Amino acid sequence: MTHMRIATKLSKTSRHKAQRMAAIVVRGGSVVSAEVNIDRKHAEARAIRPHQNLIGCDIYVARSNGRVSKPCPACQVLIKEAGIRRMIYIGWDGSIVKEAA
Repeated sequence: MTHMRIATKLSKTSRHKAQRMAAIVVRGGSVVSAEVNIDRKHAEARAIRPHQNLIGCDIYVARSNGRVSKPCPACQVLIKEAGIRRMIYIGWDGSIVKEAA
């Protein structure tokens, strides 16, 4: 199962009804952290904050309904500051987007 499929499946466990999202941080093919939205806390922030060194990692972000899952501007800043090299998310046309952080 790909990391994006895992993120999509995990997003369905979020109790945040409006935006059921998940974020998975991956280093060298291994999952470092995986979180979902809870209340107003974004999955990306929850996946990043407990870790000291995420340099060179990738982050996969998925929404339970398969719609656009690009991290919000605030989460993009956290992702960049954490040293994550690449964001992988679902784009406007439903394709998987890989973008430098």
